[in-house]
Amino acid sequence: MSKKQDQPNNNKSKNDLLNGSAEEFELVELKTTQETDLEDLEYVEKKPFFKRTWEWLTKDKQRMLSIIFLFLFVVLIIVLAALNLNLGEIMRNIVDWFQMKIGIWGIFIGVFVISIFGNFTVIFPIPYTLALVTAATDPTIQAWHVIVMGIFAGAGASIGEVSAWFLGKASKNVIEDGMEKQVARAQRWIDKGLAPIIIFVFAATPLPDDAILVFIGLLGYALWKTVIWCFLGKIVLTSATGLAAKYLGETAFGEKILWLFGLTIGESGVTASEPAAWISALVWVASIAVIGVVLFIDWGDIWNFLSRSVLKRKYRKLAISNSDPLEVTPVLDIIQHDEEKQSLRKQRLLKEASFWQCAIRKDDDETSNYFDLYSVSFVLGKAKNILLKPDWFTKFSKNLTEEKFSKLNEYQLDKLLPPKKIKEFYENNKKLDEITSNMIYLSFTTNHIETDTDFRVGFLLEKIKQDQIKIRCIGEKEALIIKSMKTISPELMIAKLVKFLDHLSETPELVKKIDVAFIS
Repeated sequence: MSKKQDQPNNNKSKNDLLNGSAEEFELVELKTTQETDLEDLEYVEKKPFFKRTWEWLTKDKQRMLSIIFLFLFVVLIIVLAALNLNLGEIMRNIVDWFQMKIGIWGIFIGVFVISIFGNFTVIFPIPYTLALVTAATDPTIQAWHVIVMGIFAGAGASIGEVSAWFLGKASKNVIEDGMEKQVARAQRWIDKGLAPIIIFVFAATPLPDDAILVFIGLLGYALWKTVIWCFLGKIVLTSATGLAAKYLGETAFGEKILWLFGLTIGESGVTASEPAAWISALVWVASIAVIGVVLFIDWGDIWNFLSRSVLKRKYRKLAISNSDPLEVTPVLDIIQHDEEKQSLRKQRLLKEASFWQCAIRKDDDETSNYFDLYSVSFVLGKAKNILLKPDWFTKFSKNLTEEKFSKLNEYQLDKLLPPKKIKEFYENNKKLDEITSNMIYLSFTTNHIETDTDFRVGFLLEKIKQDQIKIRCIGEKEALIIKSMKTISPELMIAKLVKFLDHLSETPELVKKIDVAFIS
């Protein structure tokens, strides 16, 4: 990314954050009730499962309504599957009834009706194309009739597929804050303008379009846009199927096209081979899983995990270098935790209770980028604050203003997602916005001179007084690497990484790239 030029109309909160004083002050102990409670929250056990679930259900009325909708929808699918009806024949009879009553326009209206119902039932398949192909192969039906049928069928199918969109929309209300990063990552597919292409391709082919539309609804893509692109795709699908049945049904190519829809044309006419309900459900779930992997999986995180052994070697080289150790100021009573004696459940709870996320974005970006971090206390295994030198912020701010960094990217800190307990604590005290306004997210690549190695490190800093900066968190990748290094003291590794912050204040020429985010 290119370097962002200074803008004269930067918002007030950002200017306040960058205006530091060079006056010296005495470091004072911050053993306040608020700070102590926050650190203690990292070691609170979770509530019983049923109590936690009930609180989660009743906290948000919209979430409760969404869960009721999802439940009723699942019940409908189960009932349809249990009735074991010959739905293909029912669809054909509906079209025949309309044709008897109205004539040729009855076929169009009948196809419209069955297309709505045939696409409404997500997971459970209804072979509405059987009736469409039966009508198309009628000797009295001409090519333009088939195309008109395709238009009516496309309109009905796009209306029916709205159920999948609403299913995704309801699912979004059920997802907790912890999924925001994954949703934002998938949202980039929409921001790139790929949603219309994806919807059209899935609607115009035998691909599971209801599965993709669940995700489209989940990501908040406009319903009217979804209906339009689905309508156009369904016109292509139904018209092509009808024409293929009419003119190519007896050819090998036509038979293969109809086979994709489970249809065959024989002496007795068009027949449909309906798969068992459990097979259809399995295919649908598999489709959802594949699409979810493509959209939501962060392959960068997977790469970081696979490359962790290489990064460990870099960190070991850093650990044995002769840099001066960082002076840290503990401001809380140290609570030691013998991790080897902790249960796996306790370790998992500690990890969850120390996990932070921050969302940053450019002014002209619609979607935020999410970054994961862990609290310093989690990495050290004890509650301990690290305060930077009193003049660090002043020098860093000056380097930002004077553009001393060769590649600087400035962002807005769009959202801060603390661990659940800490978030509840802030919200109950109406301080979440205030705390967020004091946060600074940093991620930078710098060179370690002694080992001649580049390191990429991330920090979440908190401005707690005029020039008093506390290190709240370090990047997820760095934290997990340090936790996995059993033979090297976490205090030493934290000190080595925090020492890199001196490059931002003292030697900006060593910094190859820096991303910095303040409150928007």
